[in-house]
Amino acid sequence: MIKDLAPFPFKAKVAGWMLFIAGLILGTLFAFFNLVINFPVLAIFSSFLEEKYFTVFTTNVTDELTLLLILGGMFLVVFSKDHLEENSQESSEKLFEIRAKSMFKALYYNTILLFFSIIFVFGQGFFWVMILNLLSVFVLYLVILAINKRGTTKI
Repeated sequence: MIKDLAPFPFKAKVAGWMLFIAGLILGTLFAFFNLVINFPVLAIFSSFLEEKYFTVFTTNVTDELTLLLILGGMFLVVFSKDHLEENSQESSEKLFEIRAKSMFKALYYNTILLFFSIIFVFGQGFFWVMILNLLSVFVLYLVILAINKRGTTKI
């Protein structure tokens, strides 16, 4: 396996799922129960009623916190070793190849979905497509990886 691309240990995958679930719970509370977490933030650029640069102001950070938890969780899940990789060098090398192919396919399919979204989705819907696009590569990767691992014998 390429040392520069060595994944996190398997325990990070568990932490990733916990962060992801916490993000989903926080997002649900935000979307359906109007949860508000106000916190002072440093903004390099802000454009609400007026444009501001390098300023500190208090705002609702619930949506940002939700995305950070979900994105961080998915990052750890995707880039953590499988339990098989921790035990065998041979399995580790095979899984690295499967991971690379799965990531390529995920990027490929995600780009196609993005092209269709740019052509057929407009307005506020496109904003939500872009938010979902942050996660769709990870989700596609995990689905494709699971299919590829299932299709491969002796891993």
